[in-house]
Amino acid sequence: MQVSMFQVEEYFNCHLQRRSWQSLHKDTRQAAVKMAEEDVKLALGTNTLDIGDLLIFCAVCEQALFLAMREARRQIRPRNHGALKSETIENLGKREYYDTAAEPESDSNSKSAGVLSPRSELFLSRLPGYGKSTVRLGRG
Repeated sequence: MQVSMFQVEEYFNCHLQRRSWQSLHKDTRQAAVKMAEEDVKLALGTNTLDIGDLLIFCAVCEQALFLAMREARRQIRPRNHGALKSETIENLGKREYYDTAAEPESDSNSKSAGVLSPRSELFLSRLPGYGKSTVRLGRG
């Protein structure tokens, strides 16, 4: 991990979502920062990050928050059922639901895999050359 957790905690001291970040377990915060570094490296197409660059540092912090909060929501989300078809209460029992389309757990995670948070994307978009395509097409 290149980013100092002390620096990250200082960043979130003045953040609107400070309480959400601080409510997470220390291991979760560290894992989120590590994953965020990897996400930003992939987005920039580099093997190392210049954490001294404030835009990159802020992008890593925002991506860490995004990843950690998404994981926290995933853990508390109730299991989805189909629409209620019938309910029998005679002796306090029985509910029936329509079937929902089966959605594999790995598939729901892959939908958002590789996605940068909007604020992380905002910081990275300020870097010179970010998002510029290296493929140039011309008319012949």
